[in-house]
Amino acid sequence: ESGPAGDPARGRALAGGPPYVLAVGTIEPRKDLPTLVEAMGRLWADGHDTRLVLAGPDGWGTPDLEQAMARTGAAHLVHRLGYVSDSQRADLLAGATCLAYPSRYEGFGLPPLEAMAQGTPVVATSIGAVTEVCADAALLVPPGDPDALAGALASVLTDESVAARLVAAGRQRPPLFSWDRTAADLGRLYRQLAAAR
Repeated sequence: ESGPAGDPARGRALAGGPPYVLAVGTIEPRKDLPTLVEAMGRLWADGHDTRLVLAGPDGWGTPDLEQAMARTGAAHLVHRLGYVSDSQRADLLAGATCLAYPSRYEGFGLPPLEAMAQGTPVVATSIGAVTEVCADAALLVPPGDPDALAGALASVLTDESVAARLVAAGRQRPPLFSWDRTAADLGRLYRQLAAAR
């Protein structure tokens, strides 16, 4: 399920004000936050003032993230919140200009669906299940490519028609992954398997 409805105003207050790109999850290498910081660095160098908000506890990827922040010279534009509650996460997703999901590997990829349910555009990497979950409702870029990621983020941040298209398409995605639908699909699969024996 897509979780609670967030309050955009509370999310923006928690983030320190709009506009912001949000990334969620524990800071670990598979999340590839250093590439996201590099991509944001390109936007900041071009004069964008959109901040990067990271919501999630420190993990074993923290040193690489801190090195990337030092390299961009724009650590003041990165706001690290640490662990957030489910309701704070929903608020942050609702208030974000965009969710960035730059992972190198994911088993499923729930944050993009959560963002779509809140009406927030998504930029994600074209990996495994994330491609399937997002389909055409996100801008998908190759993993580990800061230029492609920066380009996709810039188009969401600067082109209202791109953002609006992603929001509209995104609203259609979460219902496809509800528990009710999953249970019905599994039941149908089991009946087919039983009939085939």
